Amino acid sequence: MDETTNKAMKTNAFNPGEVCPSLSAKFLQIMNSVFRRVIGTDKNNILMRVNLIIIIMTTCLLQVSASGFAQRITYSERNATLDLIFRQIKKQTGYKILYSDQNVNGNFKINVNFQNVPLTEVLETCLKNSGLTYEIDQKNIVIKQTEITFLDKLRNLLSNIDVKGKVFDESGKPLPGAVIKVKGKGQAASTDAAGNFHLSNVEENAVLTISFIGYITKEVTATKDLGTIALELDNAKLEEVVVVGYGTQKKTSLTGAVATITASQINDRPVTSMQNALQGVSPGLTVIQRPGDVSSVGTITLRGRSNLGSSAPMYIIDGVPATSTQFASLNPNDVESISVLKDAASASIYGSRAANGVLVVTTKRGQGGDGTPSIELNTNYGIQSPTRLPKYTNATDYATLYNEALTNAGKAPLYSAAQIQKFADGSDPDNYANTDWYKLALKKNPKQSNSTVSISSAGKATNYYFSASYLNQESLVPNKDQNRYTVNLNADTRINSMLKIGTIISYYRQNFDTRGGELNWTSLNRLTPVLAARQSDGSWGTIAGGALSSTLAADNVLRRMAEAGKSYNRNNYLQTAATAVLTPVKGLSVNGLVSLKTTNTNSWAFTNTMDPLINFITKAPLTSTAVTINELKEKWGKVQNFLVQGYADYQYTAGNHFAKIMVGASQESNITRYAYLGRKNFPNNDMTTIVSGSSAAEDVSVLKDDDNNDILGNSTSDLEWAMRSFFGRFNYSFKNRYLLEANLRMDYSSRFDPAYRKAVFPSFSAGWRISQEEFMKNISWINDLKLRGSWGSLGNQDAVPLGNYFSLLNLGYSYSFDGVPYDGVSQSFGVNQLATWEKVYMTNIGLDFSTLKGKLNVTADYYIKNSKDILIKPTGRSTYALTPPFENLGSVRNKGLELNLNYNDMIGNDFKYTIGVNLSKISNKITGLGGDNSRTHDTYYIDQLGASVGSFYGYQAEGLFKDAADVSSHAFQSAATGPGDIKYKDLNGDGKIDATDRTVIGNDVPFLNYGVSLSGSYKGFSLEILTYGVANVKTYFDSEAGSPFFNSAGIKEPFKNRWTKENPDPNAEFPRLLRSQDGPQNTQISSFWLFSGSYFRVRGLTLGYTLPTLLTHNLKAQSIRFFVTANNPFTYMADKRLADYDPESGSGRGGYPGVKTWSLGASIKF
Repeated sequence: MDETTNKAMKTNAFNPGEVCPSLSAKFLQIMNSVFRRVIGTDKNNILMRVNLIIIIMTTCLLQVSASGFAQRITYSERNATLDLIFRQIKKQTGYKILYSDQNVNGNFKINVNFQNVPLTEVLETCLKNSGLTYEIDQKNIVIKQTEITFLDKLRNLLSNIDVKGKVFDESGKPLPGAVIKVKGKGQAASTDAAGNFHLSNVEENAVLTISFIGYITKEVTATKDLGTIALELDNAKLEEVVVVGYGTQKKTSLTGAVATITASQINDRPVTSMQNALQGVSPGLTVIQRPGDVSSVGTITLRGRSNLGSSAPMYIIDGVPATSTQFASLNPNDVESISVLKDAASASIYGSRAANGVLVVTTKRGQGGDGTPSIELNTNYGIQSPTRLPKYTNATDYATLYNEALTNAGKAPLYSAAQIQKFADGSDPDNYANTDWYKLALKKNPKQSNSTVSISSAGKATNYYFSASYLNQESLVPNKDQNRYTVNLNADTRINSMLKIGTIISYYRQNFDTRGGELNWTSLNRLTPVLAARQSDGSWGTIAGGALSSTLAADNVLRRMAEAGKSYNRNNYLQTAATAVLTPVKGLSVNGLVSLKTTNTNSWAFTNTMDPLINFITKAPLTSTAVTINELKEKWGKVQNFLVQGYADYQYTAGNHFAKIMVGASQESNITRYAYLGRKNFPNNDMTTIVSGSSAAEDVSVLKDDDNNDILGNSTSDLEWAMRSFFGRFNYSFKNRYLLEANLRMDYSSRFDPAYRKAVFPSFSAGWRISQEEFMKNISWINDLKLRGSWGSLGNQDAVPLGNYFSLLNLGYSYSFDGVPYDGVSQSFGVNQLATWEKVYMTNIGLDFSTLKGKLNVTADYYIKNSKDILIKPTGRSTYALTPPFENLGSVRNKGLELNLNYNDMIGNDFKYTIGVNLSKISNKITGLGGDNSRTHDTYYIDQLGASVGSFYGYQAEGLFKDAADVSSHAFQSAATGPGDIKYKDLNGDGKIDATDRTVIGNDVPFLNYGVSLSGSYKGFSLEILTYGVANVKTYFDSEAGSPFFNSAGIKEPFKNRWTKENPDPNAEFPRLLRSQDGPQNTQISSFWLFSGSYFRVRGLTLGYTLPTLLTHNLKAQSIRFFVTANNPFTYMADKRLADYDPESGSGRGGYPGVKTWSLGASIKF
């Protein structure tokens, strides 16, 4: 054999499964020559030569095969899993190993020490006594069950045995329901109440697997009597690590109220913000998914509203404080876990901003492996539709009911019977239209898509996680959408045994584009069905019910969306951070972090001039419908946040004693700069740069700042604040049974006068693991029982505006003296140098309980939260010329009970299921208002001593007046009051209804929040259902949403169930029909218009299927999963009058409807 042929065979030896196809052309030529020589030789020597050919071919083939199986492996590891060994084989040889999870337990651990060992020997060692064998096919190694010959089957049948045994836990107690399987076979059994099991006709020396939830699976070789098999408790759950402030703690040693939300609870749901992913997953965590446009996000509160202002929690992302917008823009696929710090013991370490709780987010990083990159693709595509839409009557019913309202007011009907017939038959759509405005204004089935690709790797020295995602969400409003791009990188490198450094880079760009005018929801609700959207000649509608209606025509939302202008918002966010961890000696860890966050924002809105509409009947222009001045408003913003923090912790164990101490410090500074630009009177609607507008002083626009204050469109603002903090924590435990923890934080904030900048926030907590006591050892049904208690203080600095203690001056004002204008300045508001931190004092008692061998886990907490020194503006300062400053005057008390239950189990060998229930009961009341008894601060709301935050204030309704006698016998309301009107209660008994009879009539804070989650899996299929609900909460409707014909608006379908002369029911759902200008007695704020806002909603439903492992590997992937998801597919309202209302919309005139989503998705890992 020549050298060329020899090289070719060595090359092809790397494909041992394809020997014949891989033989080189040169080799075939040689063999062809040999055969020709044989044929040309005399017959006496043929036999000898054939034998020679056989020897040559056999030698060649063996050389090919031997080269293929001569791959050698070097790998040494204790307790190495088969998965890890198989990855090493792939890494060192390039071979892929394919197997079915039903045959091979990839988590099975063995000790290996392979030093230049042939591949075949490695495989045989790993598969020894497993009933498995391997087959090499090209570059694949297929693990399969050993094929048994007929004689072997007969021999095995004769030698099969019956197996019996007992399964106990580590303390010698029986484990009923443990599952025993014959590995690679279909045979299985389970233990009885005494832990006994029996298996018939089992192959001798077969491998049995014994498993039980919460315990480590064990494998044994089958014998007739296995005796007692002890399973070890899986300490993974007991040793579960929870992320807390500036560190981690074991779950068993926690003494505070901390809930953990895992990645599996928020992945696979096609939500567009993190807030919406958290609804219903944890008790005390209330998420209101306020319906809104694509730019809207939900609002989060922890343990209710405990402030007279904002009750938003603090957000921490990878150790760095974040805003709610930054939290909302997180990609759920990048989140590893979220720790919810609820009480003072867990949250006081963040001191000045933790008064409303803390959400600590940990994003994903590369984790344990051999350095092989892992690629994951997650994608979903869905369509959206409104959860519910307002149901307004058609034109025929509108005209009929409008006539009734006029008649009730003693006026002549507007529409004749002939005109009403025209509405019904549609014979004259120009004059007698029947317009469904919601159908025309909203887009049908807007699309939503979200895709994420991630690459991660973890080796001995370096690990990283990189992801990129793109979200596109169309709005229910035409020509409007959201595009969001995110990129994240987390990387860590171990320099040596003592030092590890890391980097965090996070970027997102968020665009909201409106390629037309904004949809005004108030105008949409005000439009009536009798107005034509467009006339037959293509012009915008001006005729309503046979007559001109320029007012309604001017409110035509379709025209405004098409012609009123365009706008966009751009948000760019970049965070870069560097981390370092130094462990110079055992038990000591020094951590450092430096972070720089930059947010750039730009909002731009141009309002077009619009020509007047044309009267369809007279063809004359309607000048009142014209927009004669165009305008540009633009706002640029830049926010930079710089943080330096470091902390060290040291832990020490001596016998039964464990102690850990952590001390640290941080310095944070923030700079915010805004530029406001606004001009009017541009030459045309196409010249939209700011320099094209008029430079006249009267043409400078007025914009709004972040606090909704007016600001001129030629202004800038520069705001800065800084904070310096020192913090520490001490933990102690004895026998892991008695637990103590103390936290202390000291903050200095530039928001306050130097004399009041310092604040100290301590907390103390203790825990007693009762289950670890000796007297509990014989109580087998209790697996874990811990009692917790804590007290501490928290703070809030964000309620006070910057500059509250020093004067801010507004420039650009002009003053006239003797007719001569002079430039000047004005003071923004009054100052208060005595203002200081808002403070919260919280007491918490909790219980953690686990039973049924860890299947059922219960957590319960009761708390009292007192908020003091709440910053509010005082009332009654009539002599104060400026807007009064904030003062520490308010106080609120919250009480609550939280309960969380989780149960997981198996039915048979393949069906696993989990049931989760969480609920929180919250009550609060205002305990201080700075000497005032009440403060009205909204059309509907009042702050009143002894009442709840968010209380409605108005008249107490007592039903409807049945007849004239009923009206005359009641306290006087108004001269216009008549039968069918709302009857108000005379609270002070003075015989008349006036403002002194108003009282607290309800509140919009849910008394009870609850969530139920159900999940199950059977082989490759999985189903998850997430529900959420609230109880004992009110919502208020008025104006277009609650009053018929308000400002000439339409009327909703439910108002057909009204009081009428023919049906004078004092308990009718709605009063007699009156226009708002004719019947103000029925539009007063009263309990009549308070509806039960209690509801139950299926928040998410996901059905998934994971392809079998063998098929997945054939497709060159690690796992492939497909799923279909429905968000908000079903809602039940307690009040049937709210059949067309989304329960999360809140009170008021009504607005953007809620959205439900149906989507398909896939998750693929390589």
